[in-house]
Amino acid sequence: MAAEAAQNALAKQPGGETPSDETEIAKPGEPPALHLAGLQFFIADISKKTILWHEVGSQNYNSEVKDLQEAPSNVALRHLSPEDRKTILHLVQGAIREGRAGPFDVGGGPDHRIPGIPIVAYRYELPDGRIMAICFPSIGESDGNPGRVALGLAPILHHFVASSNRVVMLVDNFGYVRFVSDGFVKSFQIEDPRLILGRNIAHIQNRVGRTIVSLCLASLTRRASATGRGKFLLASGDSLDLNYEAMHFRIGGTVGGVLFSAGRMGGDVDFLQVFDICGAPMMVINVKSRMIVAANQAAMKSFHMTAELQDTRPITELLLHPSSYTALLDAAKQGSEVPISVPVNILNGQTKKKRFKATLIDTDKKEPKLVLETRS
Repeated sequence: MAAEAAQNALAKQPGGETPSDETEIAKPGEPPALHLAGLQFFIADISKKTILWHEVGSQNYNSEVKDLQEAPSNVALRHLSPEDRKTILHLVQGAIREGRAGPFDVGGGPDHRIPGIPIVAYRYELPDGRIMAICFPSIGESDGNPGRVALGLAPILHHFVASSNRVVMLVDNFGYVRFVSDGFVKSFQIEDPRLILGRNIAHIQNRVGRTIVSLCLASLTRRASATGRGKFLLASGDSLDLNYEAMHFRIGGTVGGVLFSAGRMGGDVDFLQVFDICGAPMMVINVKSRMIVAANQAAMKSFHMTAELQDTRPITELLLHPSSYTALLDAAKQGSEVPISVPVNILNGQTKKKRFKATLIDTDKKEPKLVLETRS
């Protein structure tokens, strides 16, 4: 019974993949959401279907510090990936059923190239009979192993750079490239991140250009940070003007490296804000789940949508007939520039024909996205 209560309390998470697992900052009046970066512990209250958690440290670029927070479980976990929400559910169920569960890794990303945070969970029963699951980061019996001191690095990096056009690269103290952001891949014109990830930076100059290689190697050998404004020569012969920081860091006696972070001279652009103020209705659909990942204000107004509906039902149950969705997806796969006319079931009870231009993005990733754009 207790395990069933745990499942009912935590399983009803928002459907589909969110635009960002770790970096979204709460808007004024928006309920808090749990972030893995800076997480100290969380408590799942099964009877109340809430999560109480504690975060410390810098949680965004503006250094906003979070403390003890509480929210309904489906709200608290809304920024985590479906995989991480499922793992947390298994943790809580295991603790309720067996008394202890874990450690299970969360926040490692889809490829687990950088380790996530291992979390354990324990069952705790209050005097009034209420059952809770107390969860916190731990690496179990090998806590003293210095080789695992960097566990949890992936959620912190994802927190700072996911859904951002920041140019970020992490090089470990042996010179191997361990992490690059999408902004880095695009700015340095890298065809495929796998061509540089896991390789020594001294050996990839013909892919990233000599300027950043020289800067990172100098920071590693001198064990010193560097900051400034400069021109970075790319492998293609082009150049890139950046405001940069190459921060040298050490964790314990064996783990360290250089974290390169940069933005363009003109400043970073908040593309989410640009998307939201665009006058044409636009939606981003997860091709695999058919869930609406994002819809700008124009789309919400045109189709009379609400955020609650968007997060709980696929587009084929909200706005489009499955055959219409399939036609749009096929047009996008063929790279067609011609808008497709399909009927839309507007959520005020009307049905109207709309011409959508369909485009596929993130086709090299596990879950590609379908972008739909129409006129107001």
